[in-house]
Amino acid sequence: MHIMRAFWLIFLSAVILTLPFGTNRTALAQDASAQQRVVEAVDVRGNRRNRDEDLLYYVQTRPGDVFNPEQAQRDLQALLALNFFDKVNASVTTEEGTRGGVIVVFNVKELPIIRDIQFEGLKSVQESDVLKAFRERRVGFSKEAIFDPAKQNNAVRVLKELLASKGHPNAAIEVRTDEISQTSIGVTFVINEGDRVRVAEIDFVGNQVFKDGSLRSQMKYVTETGLIARFKSTDILDREKLDVDLRLVQQYMASKGYLQARTGEPTVEGLGRRRTGFFVPLPFISSTDEVLRLTVPVTEGKLFRIGEIKIEGNSIFSEQVIRAVIGLKPGDVADGRRIGRALYEDLKKYYGGQGFIQYDASPQPTFKDNPANPKEGIVDFVVTIDEGKQFTLRRLEFIGNTFTRDVVLRREVLLNEGDIYDQTRFEYSILRLNQLGYFEPIDEKRDADFRTNEEEGLVDVNVKVSERGRQQISFNGGISGVGGSFFGLEYSTNNLLGRGESLSFQLAYGNRQQSFQFSFTEPYFRNRPITVGFSLFTYKQQFFGEGTFLSSNVDALTGLFGNQVDFLSTSEENLFTRKSYGASFFATAPLSEFYRKRKFTQFSRVGLSYQIAQSSVEDPPVNSQNNPTTFIPVIYAQPNILTSRVVPTFVYDTRNYSKESGQDPVEGRRISAALDFAGLGGDIRTYKPSLEYIQFMKVRRKNSDNPEVFGFRLLAATVGSFATTAKVRNANSLAFINGVPIFDRFFLGDEFSIRGYNVRSISPISPVDTFVTSRNVVLAFNPTGTPVPVPGLPQSLANVGLFTGPSGANVAQVARSFTSIGGDTQFLGNFEYRIPLIGPVTAAVFADVGTAFNLRKGSNQVINSEFLQDQLILSTVGVGVNLSSLAAGINNQLAFFTDPSTGFLGLVARDNRLSSREEFANALRVGPVDPLTGLPFGFQSVFVRGEAQTNTVVRVADSSFAKFADYRSSVGVEFRAQVPIINVPFRLIFFYNPNARVGTYSQLPGIVFNEQRKGVRFSVGRTF
Repeated sequence: MHIMRAFWLIFLSAVILTLPFGTNRTALAQDASAQQRVVEAVDVRGNRRNRDEDLLYYVQTRPGDVFNPEQAQRDLQALLALNFFDKVNASVTTEEGTRGGVIVVFNVKELPIIRDIQFEGLKSVQESDVLKAFRERRVGFSKEAIFDPAKQNNAVRVLKELLASKGHPNAAIEVRTDEISQTSIGVTFVINEGDRVRVAEIDFVGNQVFKDGSLRSQMKYVTETGLIARFKSTDILDREKLDVDLRLVQQYMASKGYLQARTGEPTVEGLGRRRTGFFVPLPFISSTDEVLRLTVPVTEGKLFRIGEIKIEGNSIFSEQVIRAVIGLKPGDVADGRRIGRALYEDLKKYYGGQGFIQYDASPQPTFKDNPANPKEGIVDFVVTIDEGKQFTLRRLEFIGNTFTRDVVLRREVLLNEGDIYDQTRFEYSILRLNQLGYFEPIDEKRDADFRTNEEEGLVDVNVKVSERGRQQISFNGGISGVGGSFFGLEYSTNNLLGRGESLSFQLAYGNRQQSFQFSFTEPYFRNRPITVGFSLFTYKQQFFGEGTFLSSNVDALTGLFGNQVDFLSTSEENLFTRKSYGASFFATAPLSEFYRKRKFTQFSRVGLSYQIAQSSVEDPPVNSQNNPTTFIPVIYAQPNILTSRVVPTFVYDTRNYSKESGQDPVEGRRISAALDFAGLGGDIRTYKPSLEYIQFMKVRRKNSDNPEVFGFRLLAATVGSFATTAKVRNANSLAFINGVPIFDRFFLGDEFSIRGYNVRSISPISPVDTFVTSRNVVLAFNPTGTPVPVPGLPQSLANVGLFTGPSGANVAQVARSFTSIGGDTQFLGNFEYRIPLIGPVTAAVFADVGTAFNLRKGSNQVINSEFLQDQLILSTVGVGVNLSSLAAGINNQLAFFTDPSTGFLGLVARDNRLSSREEFANALRVGPVDPLTGLPFGFQSVFVRGEAQTNTVVRVADSSFAKFADYRSSVGVEFRAQVPIINVPFRLIFFYNPNARVGTYSQLPGIVFNEQRKGVRFSVGRTF
């Protein structure tokens, strides 16, 4: 007994000595003596920021109570649970009261406030990203928060995970605290990131059926280092991402029938330092790093085939329908991925379309040996379906649309409150909302909150939206060879009054061109989904006409053939002026307004637009001076043409956009067709049908906000004239080719059609032959001024200068040139594979191919200039046609001579006749020569004077590069950086043109092509 009593005394003493919360023997002795004594007062000591009365609210021990040590300890724990105090340095003690009772004292040490957080040595991660991760993972470590050592440890853990995801798994982190005041501190994370570590090798062991390369190809987020992997940062060992990749590997093996295939825990082995990236040391794309080898054990198991599939719990859809959705029958290879997609995606949509939004499925496999083939197995499935209850949409609310009115959003939703909830229609509605462009991309999973009332079968849906900036304004300007110096302003708003209206205007002003356009669109007319709008425009451009090179206007010729400074300094009096102005009106509506509501009709729109425009080309003002030395022949003339056109359109559009950028389509298609018909009044009679097909599809990282995407565009169009009006027939101009305005014909080549070629450089090229017709021809003694007939010389000899143009008895061709006339038909294909890189930067591998050709042969066109008095009698250093030299050239035996005093060409006469070349050459050889005239004595120069007209024949039927086979192609890669303010990407394009035209071609003598084989270009916007 004595031994037992001694044992219990020792045990109790040990327990008392180890009591928590800083309780010591003195406090316990006081507590023991204080038992059965009254509490006189309760006090909290050590608190500075927190008031006593606020803390005592959580304390149950009250003055007047009988002191209870256990209750005091519970009160201390309640205070510590507030997370205001240091748990290690907190205690509860008692003191003697003045009236024989006890005073209960809670001794605390307040945790300081974090006033500042600093990161020293942090390079791989932005500080803002670290603080964002602290918030998202609810670490509770931020400025103005209470410092807690436990939360500090969590912050260190999160920071290490971030650094590991950037390739620094061996980072060392120390935390330093600096006292700012008695109640606040500053925290500094001292970081040593260590060497960057990359994954160099990924090996699989244990796999017999699947090759290592096949398994590696399934990994999306952790890959072996390489040039692309560096840009995408997938050569970093991130454990969470590696787990996702290994699940993808298992899903791949399961899709091949190996349902029991598994991957084990990977082993990591360091391989030392090695050069990674590009094979030569270049910044950013090559470096020497620590590298790792990942070894993943694989257990493949057997190949399984489908045995029996039994369906339980279904009542809405029959067993046959569900089996058809699964799509596998007995004996087929058990495709695990297909079964999962059928049960958890396809059937979920089927049931969701009927209002069963809580649908769930549970497949239970039973694996058996295959008696017919011991190397394979058979798997039976029992699929238990929990259909849940059918739900009705009770309320639909939108949150975050502070400016856009609810009606604008509700009219895009294909569900009404009170309808059976249809998940498919809801997803289509989200797509329609995203196509508005008023909000940041809406994710139906992330931004839609569903609240269900299971008893009544009701569901409330709250959709969160984030409005984009409604107004956009941009400026541009510069100097170009077409527009001269110019300044541009663009303004638009896509949600004018919160009802979806859009308004925009564009203004450009320069010394060579000015334009203005104003547009307004109302998306819902009279509360119907009918979009109506109008556009007003005016345009003015000054340019060098085709006949400028035939003139003797020195200023115009200098500007035409000189450099850009000469071009810009040329007087505007020498330029032709094209003016146009007009208006268009349009209306579109969903096809579902006219036909049954289906997905196709609800995403299709039919439209009709009407445009009326008037355009003309005015002669240079200098022509009104009637000065032969400045007159510019008019070849590109266009009378005042009125165009009245109507365009019916059809568009089917299901494109969805990247949730990361909100601008790039990632899936869906767009089909558009239009028939441009001009002829309802006006002067133009043309038809122009076109068809365009665009599609985007996710290829890799399909579930991410910024997946890899393959997209393509196919475009076909043709234009023709079914009649010509008198104005067009009499236009006498290159402004029309076989009745079609040249601006309606097709030219390819730029960053929006075929990327490696210059603007409008891909086109049929037509020969242009220039002839001369002359009249009222005389042989004159003087080259300028009023013609003075040569005494004694028969004027009948002047017939040598009488020319009959492109046909007749005396044809005089003075030149052959070539001009691009555009094609009447085009085919275009654009293909690209888009790969997100870092942030807003994206790479796109592209291939473009297209052709602009003449489907219709066409006929030759003759353009006649005005008859010009003496305009074509020019010096040998001028640019033009000299009747004397033409006469000598066509009549090969005639001699001609350059007058030394005037520099003009003339024929040579002797004894009242025209001299032959042989006679003139012999006289020069024998001599003597008159020093005043430079001619042998007895000879004189005479000049063919008269009116002349140029006849330009555009040989459309003989055009080169006018066949379908004359296509052009371009391949390459471009890098895009999305600019948030203007919502368009800046593009750096590296291209290679496999069939660029370089050098000369036999059918185009005198033309040297210099299309680039490869090069780099900068552009803004998107090809499609």
